[in-house]
Order: sequence, then C-alpha cells, then structure tokens
Amino acid sequence: MNDLLARIAASAKQVNILTGDHASAPYYEAGASKQGVTRSEEIIKRALMRLMDEKDEEGKYLIYEQEQFYGVKAVLTSPLCGLPSKPADFKKVMCNLNLDNLRVPYVYDSVRKVHPHLLPNNVELWHQYLNIADEYSMKQVKPAVRLMELLEEESE
Repeated sequence: MNDLLARIAASAKQVNILTGDHASAPYYEAGASKQGVTRSEEIIKRALMRLMDEKDEEGKYLIYEQEQFYGVKAVLTSPLCGLPSKPADFKKVMCNLNLDNLRVPYVYDSVRKVHPHLLPNNVELWHQYLNIADEYSMKQVKPAVRLMELLEEESE
C-alpha cells in the first residue's frame, strides 16, 4: 500500500479546486498520460472493475447494493488513491474514468445514508474488522478490504 501511495504522490501535482462554498481547496491531480488517463487512474479503474466481478464463498457478488459504495469511496478518497471526497467531484471522476455505468453504480443519496459505527476513519485499518464487524459494517469492510488488495495487485 505504501508503494502505491508513494507512486501516486510522486506523480501528483497540487491544484486548487473550487468547493461548494466558493473557497479554494487543494486537490491532488496526477499528471496526464498520452491517453488522458494517468497510470494511477488506470490502476483504480482496473481494480474497481475487478471488484465488481468478485464473488464471496457463497457465490454472491461482494458489491450487490449501492450503499456498499461507502466503503469503496472510503478507499478511493483515502490517501491510498487521493480521489476527491466531495460528492460532485467524486462523481465527476467516476464519469471521467467511465465508471458511471458499473453493475452497481455509485449513487450519492445511497452512500450518504450509511453510518458504520464501529469502523475507524482510517480505511487502512479496516482489514482488522474482517472477522469482528457486525453485519451492517461488514457490507462495507469486505469490498473495501478487497479493493485495497486489488489496488496492490494492479500496482505490481
């Protein structure tokens, strides 16, 4: 995970974006490649596409409802990936990466209703909850932890 973060940070440049309250906020944008999509964005895209196809031991998709994007978004907006956390900015990035038509799409109204009460803010610690989270939180933990593993695999 640290290697992924270091690579993303090394190729990133800070730009200021306009937030909803008309204040400027830093946003780290990776440099563009020839195709207009950065290597880190390609890694994110491949990992997320793979996650959508992942099934658990019972043959059920890991992501089967829109609310599970809470955990996915937690990973993607963490320092591991650095995508913007504001809903409109996050949605724009998903569209730019052609990830707005996934089998289970990101829908802000579904994500904002989720409140997993036992999980720490640092998503990198969520793997510790794989065997102890309650059923409600586990819907977020399993896909988030698997996404982190897939990001690591795609980075190699």
